[in-house]
Amino acid sequence: MTSRADKMKNINGCQIRYREAGNGPLLFLVHGIAGFLEEWEPAMKVLSEKYHVIALDLPGHGLSGKPDIEYTIDNLACCLRSFIQSFTSEKIYLAGHSLGGSICLNFILRWPEIVERLVIINSVFERIPLYIRLASFSFIPHLIKKGPFFIVRLMSKRSFHKKNRITPEFEHFSYIYISTPGNLKAMFSIIRSNISLQGISKRLLDKFREGLKQINIPVLILFSEKDRIVPKSNSYQLNRLIGTSKIIEFKNCGHELQYEDYEQFCREVQVFLS
Repeated sequence: MTSRADKMKNINGCQIRYREAGNGPLLFLVHGIAGFLEEWEPAMKVLSEKYHVIALDLPGHGLSGKPDIEYTIDNLACCLRSFIQSFTSEKIYLAGHSLGGSICLNFILRWPEIVERLVIINSVFERIPLYIRLASFSFIPHLIKKGPFFIVRLMSKRSFHKKNRITPEFEHFSYIYISTPGNLKAMFSIIRSNISLQGISKRLLDKFREGLKQINIPVLILFSEKDRIVPKSNSYQLNRLIGTSKIIEFKNCGHELQYEDYEQFCREVQVFLS
């Protein structure tokens, strides 16, 4: 299943799969819930012309290890920090999609000295879709043991606005990885550990609302006009709270912005980082 391009690194006892390409300043790419590093591949080919780009599978995702932990945003941010520090002690660029955006925001609240510039894409914040909030009920994992292919295909169609951008490879990896033993369990752990029926946990929300006002590094917020997964009001709220942020809307684009419209995504990121 692993590609020859895949590399593995032991981080705090967990095997983390990653891929890297290019030379130059380090840029780390962080996927969202139930995501995988292949989501970044089209963008990596472009960005690696100017940057040393590294995309990883977070713990419990893709082909990385599935440690028996609570998959809190704090724990995932700690793993990301150890992973980054295994490459460099210098400042880096960081980008996160969806839940990955929340992990990256939490990361810079805890370790602001590590990140020089941050890009967040269709990030989760205050408003959480009902179907995700419902998945926080403890009995749900006992009912859903495997992600049927038709559900994966349905979610792919919901994640993209331009349906011709849904590649067979994207659907294949979505299905294979959510079916990999341990990945579905990690997904439900993320939801239960951070989200309730009311939305994101009050502890996290209070931490973000207060901490985001203190961010003093440049932040680029990218969001999609046609996102049917994460309400775009999240991005507007983040822009209001982060005084150093710039916000850009992608027209006619869905939740998987960095894959569906990777050409514009790369242009905006290169301008911002340069």
